[in-house]
Parts: sequence; C-alpha cells; structure tokens
Amino acid sequence: MNRTILTLLTSAMIGITNLCTAQIDTVTFNVQATHLFPSLPIKSSYTSLFDKRLGMDYVYSANMESGLGIYDVSNTSTINPVLNFDILNFNNLDVSTIEQKGNSLFVGIGDFQVNSNTSSGLAILDISNPTTPSVKDIWDSTYFDHGISHLIVEGNYAYLSTMTDGIIILDVSNENNIIFKSYLQLDLNFPTSSGSAHNARGLKYRNDTLYVCFDRGGLRVVDVTNKTNPLEVYKYINNSLNSQAAAAYNDIAIKGNYAFVSVDYCGLEVLDISSIPFTSVQWINPWGCTKSNWSGADLHTNEVLLSNNDSLLFVTAGQSELFVYDVTNSSNITKIGEFVNLNDTLATHGLDVFNNKVLLSFIHTPFHIPPFTPFFADPGGLKLLDLNISTLTSSFIDIDNNEETTLIFPNPNNGDNINIKSKSLITKIIITDASGKSLYSENEIHKSEHTLHLKFGETGVFIISIYTTNGQITRKIIIN
Repeated sequence: MNRTILTLLTSAMIGITNLCTAQIDTVTFNVQATHLFPSLPIKSSYTSLFDKRLGMDYVYSANMESGLGIYDVSNTSTINPVLNFDILNFNNLDVSTIEQKGNSLFVGIGDFQVNSNTSSGLAILDISNPTTPSVKDIWDSTYFDHGISHLIVEGNYAYLSTMTDGIIILDVSNENNIIFKSYLQLDLNFPTSSGSAHNARGLKYRNDTLYVCFDRGGLRVVDVTNKTNPLEVYKYINNSLNSQAAAAYNDIAIKGNYAFVSVDYCGLEVLDISSIPFTSVQWINPWGCTKSNWSGADLHTNEVLLSNNDSLLFVTAGQSELFVYDVTNSSNITKIGEFVNLNDTLATHGLDVFNNKVLLSFIHTPFHIPPFTPFFADPGGLKLLDLNISTLTSSFIDIDNNEETTLIFPNPNNGDNINIKSKSLITKIIITDASGKSLYSENEIHKSEHTLHLKFGETGVFIISIYTTNGQITRKIIIN
C-alpha cells in the first residue's frame, strides 16, 4: 500500500472512539411547522441549518436565486420569515449552501445546477444579530462557473466543492480577507469518462484528509496537508452497483472506520475506510435501482447527517423525504424510522438536526422530462419536525474503557430518581444536550451507587458522562 495513503488514513482515525450505545427501536416524527414558498417565482431551499448558539432561535436557508433566507423559530409551531438577504449582496450569485461557525455564516455562491454562472465562490457574513447580517468579505472567480454544491470549514480553511471543476481551498483565517490557496481538478476519467456527470459534491475532512463525493466518479480521497498543493491519492467505486445502475455518490458521513455514503436513486452504501482499498460492507437499495429508472424514481438520496451521539444517521431521500438508520453497529445498520409521503409533490434535499428537532429543505423542480430530470417537485420550502426516540430496553447496560458494567435506570425517566450503579466509585457526572451545552454537573461523589434528581426542566435525549475511578462512560438518557 502507498505509505502516504496509509499514514493519512491512520491519522484520520486517531482519537475516534466507537462508543457502545443501547440499540434504538424506532424513531418517529411529528410535524411542528411548515413554510412553503409560492410556486412562482421558482424558489428552492437546498441547504438549511439551525443557529446552534444559545438563545438564537433562528434557521438559515440557502434559497438559490432568492438569496439567503433567515427565519425565526422561537415559536416552534411557526417558521416565521425574518429577512431575505438578496443575491445582490453576493455579487448577484445564487446562494447554494451554508455553514455556520459561531457568529459567522459561510455562504457558497454560484448555482451548481446550471453551467452558466458568471463565477463561483464564498461569502462570509457576520450574524451576531441574525436580523441584521452584514457581509465581511466575498471571494469569487470567473475561472469557476459550475457553482458551489457543498462547503466545509475546518480551522483556518474552507473547502468548496465546485462540481466538474473539483475542489477549491480558501484561507479564511482572516474572515475579512478571504485568500485563494489552490484548487484541484479531480480525475474525470475514473471509472470511465461520463461527460458532465463527474461532479464534486459532499465533503468530509479528517486530519488533512478530504473525502469527496464525486457523483458518477465515485468517492475520492485527497491529501490536503499542503493547502497549496492538494493531491488526489485514492479513488473508489462500487463496481457491482455501477454495473447494475449508475453509481452516483452525493454525500458522506464518517463514524470511526466507517463511511456512510448516499448514492442517489441507489440508496446508501456503508464502507470500511480503515485501509486501502476501501471495502463495501453494506448496500441498502430500497427501490431496486437499474440503469433505466433514475428518472421518476421515488428515492434520490442527497444529504446524510450523523446525530444523537453518532448513533443515528439521517438521510434525505427526494420524494421519499427522510429515512433514519440506527448506526450503533456501523457494519450492519438498520432503518428504524422514516418520514415519507409519496402522495405529495414535496422533495427533500437538505437537513439539519438539533435538540430533538429536524429541519428539512424542499427543492422546486418545475418540470419532469424523462429521462433528463429526476422528478417533479413543487413547491420548495422548509419543514420543522419533532423527533421521538424509543429504545428496546428500559435501561442501558454500558461498558467503559476497562470493561466495567454500569447500569443507568429507569431510562426513559421523568428526570427524578435516575439510578446509577457501578462496580467502581463514581467521581463525577455531567449531563449535556445534543449541542454540548452543560445542563447538570455533580462532583466529589465517591460512591458506587448514586441517584440523580434532575430539575433543569427540559425533555428529550441528553448525553450523560459518568466518571469513575476506572474511566469515563458516555451514554444517552431520555427524559420525558
């Protein structure tokens, strides 16, 4: 094996611990709020996200030709429009994708669905006050005219997917002065040349390794140690899938040694990425894709997102809207929930999950012209769902770093009389919500049995960290 590739993959896995988690039985959803756009003019939400800062009850939506949408969700029964930040603020380029880091919103600009952009690039907004955002800086270049489909920000750098043009690396250490570092044109001839169907889409970054979904070009691994000279070091495609249909890799999530990749109308593939070559361990193909049923298929998987302490995988699915998988056992995942209505004309593209809420983005595709377009979808918009999780047992049996059995019961619980029993002395307990916000802490316990009486007044799924004289245990508790 190439030593450079092995080093990259090994370092990318350092520090990642697969925590044993109780198996989840079912996930169900309740619609809390819906905001649909008018059918005309055409308006889509391609990516949306919750503002995860404390007390900021807002969501942001990349509404393409309509710009950036900002909505108030403080009343969870309503998605209330606050501001439409027009494309005039982005050098007249469509808003295609977004990523938040603290008080800054990183905005991908340039419509990746067309090939007629005057340029493509990145804008950075100050969203200290979401009702009055301001532009810190904009970088765009006429050299890239295929739009920005995805972006991620890691440390001082932003990585942008720009379809057939590959990936762009920008220095964003000074958010008021974006600096171009490099771009990489990925191999357009693997596994074979497919014209315009090799498109950089979903990205994940691990320790100077970039995993890039390249549509019909499979999954690519890029060494970005040198930001001015990124190197494509590995290419993967599932040959069985590709011979049966058209393997199209759209987005990726990574947990430990495993990658979960959406493959459009062919569903979801699970890969062992611990070594080269990657190994396909599971292919979930709900609707039986073939080379002839892309257009009109009820399922087109797009964005994937890990949540709930990386035990749940959420997958947007086009007209099938949303699937949820239990990925506790990453090598054998199971579907445990869905939000599907094949009788409507809504189709999902983006999603976000936060504090037991799910945000879905709906796109507007006004024409279904077989075999050139996938489906008809109207209108675009947003939907806010409440997430409900049920487990197979009333308690979690957990194993810490020293294989010590610890019992937490009853679970679920109303917050009162949560019992914890351990073979070692319990020294400290911390409870946080899904965002990492601390809700409860207790120190200097020094007992092997302890009872919690929680009074922070919130319900949902929370993360409990139990520190003992033999190590740390991190698990979920449900308070209802």
